[in-house]
Amino acid sequence: MEDYRNWLAKVRTNGVGGDRDAGEIDYLSDEEELNKTGGAPAILSDEEEDSFADSEVSSVESDCEADQMNETTDEKEESTVKNEFPPRNRARSVSETLCLWQCAVYGKKIKGTWQHRRQHIQSHETRYVACPIDNCTSKVPIQCILRHLKSRHNTTMKALSTVRKADVQAQIDRNMAIAIKYEMKYFPPSSLVSSSETTGRHPVNPHCKKCGSRVVELRRRRDHIAIHLSLKISCPIVGCSYTGRTQQYTQHFNKEHGIKYSELRMQENQKFGKARKEFNAKVALVMSQYFA
Repeated sequence: MEDYRNWLAKVRTNGVGGDRDAGEIDYLSDEEELNKTGGAPAILSDEEEDSFADSEVSSVESDCEADQMNETTDEKEESTVKNEFPPRNRARSVSETLCLWQCAVYGKKIKGTWQHRRQHIQSHETRYVACPIDNCTSKVPIQCILRHLKSRHNTTMKALSTVRKADVQAQIDRNMAIAIKYEMKYFPPSSLVSSSETTGRHPVNPHCKKCGSRVVELRRRRDHIAIHLSLKISCPIVGCSYTGRTQQYTQHFNKEHGIKYSELRMQENQKFGKARKEFNAKVALVMSQYFA
């Protein structure tokens, strides 16, 4: 009791921080913190804030897979995914999205995170996911199974029985394992073309030289140039006279034919793929005249 009274007297005399033991934490006031650091607290520049904002939405801009896979989790798991990277690690996430890789087998350049490289590997090595619904023989790419369930069977992964969900998850896990197994075949360390240190956020001026329109994504720049050149691709489905640009076909296939691009027949897929390559080649020849 006597020791407590002595301690209390010291506190009243010297303040809360007075005569602390060596093991106690000395909290600094805002003014003391400024004096210690020699300036104001660190504030992100506009460019840094943009980078962090990009890291928050990169999964949405890349493609549908991240959103689709998130649908297989409950709301609690989704909130965990959104905060997957703590603040101190987000800079690393931003740097990874700026990395450019070149496939060692096919030469295709892939920009961004492991998710994008994994999709490329899966397009060559992995098996399709079989639909778990009875009497449905469809097999679709891993990133399209949720859309297939919704569009063809008007159901979701959550609504499936435990056994069916386990079956789909087992197929997904096998596909993931295959992608990891073949990573060094397609993307060894030497396939890294450039990283965040050598690649700017917008290495190409996103404003069209001809009309001033701002177009950031490469695939949208191709379609924008195609508008200037009046370039279009014919629908590969027999009997359909529709012509359009590449970005318009997702809606066309779904609205007019009730299918996804991944559900085209082999001959249709080959025909459309050839036409798209020719389309991209023509645009590439004049790309610098519109965006540089």
